[in-house]
Parts: sequence; structure tokens; C-alpha cells
Amino acid sequence: MRGGYGTSDHGTLADRQRTAAPEVHAGPARHCHVDGQPSLLVEWRRGATGWEGRVISVVWLESIGWASVERWLPATDIGR
Repeated sequence: MRGGYGTSDHGTLADRQRTAAPEVHAGPARHCHVDGQPSLLVEWRRGATGWEGRVISVVWLESIGWASVERWLPATDIGR
């Protein structure tokens, strides 16, 4: 039986991990700030008055507590 640190007919463990690792694709979502709160910008569109971003935020609502809110906002309201 062969030892674990050597190479085999299939290459080293590091070589095999590199070839077996799935490709990583960067998603379209970007971190941003809305009203000083961290949010997630997921899409852009051109509105009647200029560019708008679809933003997902986690906000505190007095009636129910923490909730995720999705909304379209003018680009000027979205900070990095």
C-alpha cells in the first residue's frame, strides 16, 4: 500500500483538488449602503428619471421585528 504523502498515477493530492474544484462565478449582487444600513444591490434598470437599483435590506419594523425589504431606489440613494 502506498503512503499518503507521495504521488500516485493521478498526481499529488493538491493537483487532484485543483482539477476537481468547481468553477466559482461571481454573482451580480454587490454590497451597498442605504440610509447608512448595509444592503445588497442585485439589479439595475433605467427608470423615467434615471438609473434605479433593486436593493434588499434587513430592517427593523416595529410591528413585526426584523424583516427583509426589497425596493427600487434612485441611484443617488445607494452608497458604496
